[in-house]
Amino acid sequence: MSTLFTEEYSTLLMRLLQINTISPLELKQPSEIAQAQEEYAKFAVERLGCEIVFHSPPEPLELEADMLPLSVSECATEMGPVFWESQPNLVLRWGPERPVEETLMFNFHMDTVDGVLPVSYKDGRFTGRGAVDMKGPGVALLAGIAGALRDHPTWLDEFSLLIQCVSGEEGGAMGVYGTKLLADQGWLGSLNLFAEPSDGVFFDQSTTSMTARIDIHGQDSTDDAPQAGHNATLLLSYLAEHMLARLAGPIEGAGGKMCLAGIHTGMMHNKVYGTGRLLINFAYHSIEGGRRIRQLVEEAVHQLLKQFAIEFSGIAPARYTAEAAEDICELTWVKQGLPVLNNRHPEWEAFLDGLGWLRNPDGMIGQAFTCDAMWAQHSVNYTIVYGPGSLGNNLAHAEGEFVTLDDLERYASEIRKLLITYGTHRRNMNRLDVVKEYE
Repeated sequence: MSTLFTEEYSTLLMRLLQINTISPLELKQPSEIAQAQEEYAKFAVERLGCEIVFHSPPEPLELEADMLPLSVSECATEMGPVFWESQPNLVLRWGPERPVEETLMFNFHMDTVDGVLPVSYKDGRFTGRGAVDMKGPGVALLAGIAGALRDHPTWLDEFSLLIQCVSGEEGGAMGVYGTKLLADQGWLGSLNLFAEPSDGVFFDQSTTSMTARIDIHGQDSTDDAPQAGHNATLLLSYLAEHMLARLAGPIEGAGGKMCLAGIHTGMMHNKVYGTGRLLINFAYHSIEGGRRIRQLVEEAVHQLLKQFAIEFSGIAPARYTAEAAEDICELTWVKQGLPVLNNRHPEWEAFLDGLGWLRNPDGMIGQAFTCDAMWAQHSVNYTIVYGPGSLGNNLAHAEGEFVTLDDLERYASEIRKLLITYGTHRRNMNRLDVVKEYE
């Protein structure tokens, strides 16, 4: 029987799962993120006694243009002001305003990927879009805080606590108008914990992603004269197949990952599509690795277009496409050059080890994944990714996404232990400082 993640937290989670918080970047439609944040904040204020210290949509003029993924600026232009208005960021605080070194910060995102899933709770299992990524863990944070307040409320005498509930994590936004914006405004702590499904360990290193978009700008034709059109389907398929075969190994050797993602030309059977788009995503562990991946991709596209022209110049339905391949193909980097999470902190690492938390080994850095935690790292603090469940095993971003009550209870217990133990630690350190002062 759960002692922290009780029925009231289950009710809150079920309600949040029923609210459509799909990122506008996924559907180019306004989201109900603000409503979900308001319900989350109302619960936290009324039951846990925090205060809302910030709740506002991003101001485009405050964003760094060179860090803004192209997909974000394109979608914002297409949707207009509602794009920003439907994606606010929320900050809750327990305790008075204190310096960063006397503050802890928890972060989770309320936006989700596309895919409306049936919401249910059965046999100890919550199912719905956002169940594990990230509404369930976000609610478990509150359950853990409530447990700490109930059992040892004096920790608030020693430090303050922030929760960032952000937009702009999904859809390729990379946190540039969510986490980055709040970090730039100073809503940070000595420890910054990002609630993401981390499969039993915490990460202090993670990947960042870059996205290549290949567009074909050609001419359509009817199926009665396929030789008269530029066949975007053929060219993009060729690039997709050969780029994966050619680049997967070298990119892995550079410490990265390659994901052959969306490809689209059209749905009709009786025409040749002259336009189309291919998306390829890459994850990297270092800025140098990202630069190397970009070089590999650009070289591959250049070489493959020449190779395509040679291979298909003698095939009648493809000759027109082969002759124009280099002219009608455009490679654009939708996002690239973003930083990675890569920080260490001996004191905090020792403290977390004392709690029984396991750091992801350096030799298994491949287990790390992309999230927007990199915006919170600074020389004076420690930023980690730690949360219940697993992205893969719990079907995040997929059909049937779920999280178990046991995992949420376990995570709430870990959060409770962190807050209580850190409060005791700070109290002891403060007393030691007083003793030293009078020696």
